[in-house]
Amino acid sequence: MAQQLYFSRDTRMFVQFRNPADNTEAAAKLGAGTVWEIPVLDGYSFSQTTNTSEITLAEMESTAGISRRGRRMFTDSLAPAEWSFSTYIRPFQSKAGSATPSGTVAADSAAETHAVEEVFWAAMFGADTYSTTAGFTRATNPAVSGGPVITPASTSSVISIAESNRAAMTGFTIFFMIDTATSHPLVYRLPEAVVNEVSVDFDVDGIATLNWSGMAKEIQDVSGTVITGTSAPAYNATTVDATTVVLGDVFIDTDNAAGRQFNLISTVPGSGNVSVTAAIDEGTTSTKNFIRNRLTSVSIEAADATDKIPTVFPGSHVSITGLTKANPAVATAAAHGFAVGDVVYVSGTCAITTSSVDVLQNIAHTITAVSTNTFTIGALNTSGSSGSFSASSLVAANGKYSLVLTGGSFTLGNNISYLVPEELGAINKPLEHVTGNRAATGNATCYLTLEDADLTSGTSRQFFNNLVSTGAMSKVVNKFIVTMHIGGATATGNNTDPALKIAFPTAHIEVPTHSIEDVISIETNFTALPTDFGTANEISAITYFPVDDYA
Repeated sequence: MAQQLYFSRDTRMFVQFRNPADNTEAAAKLGAGTVWEIPVLDGYSFSQTTNTSEITLAEMESTAGISRRGRRMFTDSLAPAEWSFSTYIRPFQSKAGSATPSGTVAADSAAETHAVEEVFWAAMFGADTYSTTAGFTRATNPAVSGGPVITPASTSSVISIAESNRAAMTGFTIFFMIDTATSHPLVYRLPEAVVNEVSVDFDVDGIATLNWSGMAKEIQDVSGTVITGTSAPAYNATTVDATTVVLGDVFIDTDNAAGRQFNLISTVPGSGNVSVTAAIDEGTTSTKNFIRNRLTSVSIEAADATDKIPTVFPGSHVSITGLTKANPAVATAAAHGFAVGDVVYVSGTCAITTSSVDVLQNIAHTITAVSTNTFTIGALNTSGSSGSFSASSLVAANGKYSLVLTGGSFTLGNNISYLVPEELGAINKPLEHVTGNRAATGNATCYLTLEDADLTSGTSRQFFNNLVSTGAMSKVVNKFIVTMHIGGATATGNNTDPALKIAFPTAHIEVPTHSIEDVISIETNFTALPTDFGTANEISAITYFPVDDYA
């Protein structure tokens, strides 16, 4: 009899996310919960090993000239299963009842933003409930009242980490189906899986990819529980191993218009046909929702307004040469390069006062309108002010540095470990996992640049110089807003180019290191920090921006 081989290229991965009431391995609940199909890249892995101990001898020779050198090995425990794989970053706007191609299961009942891989973000950041109406939320002791982990909308989807301060994360189930032999697919089941880490490397010529890794309690071969057919099987149908179907068995619909559809059996009545839960697979076959790394950029801005001065972290800064007495006030600064929404800190005096207080000196202002040589400060009313304009070292700085990347990465981690009993004379199994400190780190690499001999434009050279300046060296912990635009800052929200934005509001940045090559470059490392030990806010938001028509 010929042996059946299985090829990794035929692998399909599915994830089952269950609600708290269904989140056990009880037989009666195995089929409950929503299922997603998530395409994986080549190089995925899952494995499980044992922990062993060894007894050896170390003695000198006996009188007979013999030294015992034997040893014994003992199996102590089963180690938790480990898994890793990569997925592309693939946001899309759901077509709801018109999902394509025909036979596809929609991600939403409305035209809202989702991502093929979003279930892993939800699991990583504390979600324990999913419903088609509320999405991914934290139902058990929520830290944020009514705050979902993922909030989808028509033009974006926002992921929050506010619910991630947990001693343990809610587990989910991973299925790897190797479909080489369509009548006898190989199916591995990884129950009570958790996400430990996600990372992304910005390969300048590549497609934006997330690298996921984590653990599970064990690896189960459930190939014998598979049943195939063109419609849901009868209540008493038999699987590959000739057993009657039960909850949690796998049904492969061979007649689905979109291809072989993965289903889990969710109910088994006393007569008639079983009910199944089909895997959501919207957006998985599209070629329009991939993100190009070459469009990726990073912006860095001093988080404290008072740091936006020439002696600390000025970023782009200009001299103010005029200020109108009006409501709102309009400042003149040649070729300032500021944008609407910029918060500028002004140092120096302008001699225009309200209640004897200089209206610009040492105050942060928000810009509401711009032209080439002027900017408007919407909240500043100088119409009734005294004095006439007279500049004295009047400098406005936005604290922003713009780095054109040649490479970069970020990593988010839960630092999960498993508790395994250590009883003598027994082979122990993993008990439960616990989380460690949450980690959020990244780096960005760019060429060392100077803007036409101008040291006031927020260039990479200026960035290095500012970080090693006397003012910066007085700060034990610096604070920067670091925003990564994967797919480009111009792509966000225009519904034509998919993108992912990750904002770190209080990142501590290390002094960049120089790399001396044909073109000199610098590498900047940063660590995202929370405002305090008990708050999960080192990431303000992870935002997906979709392509509006993925077909």
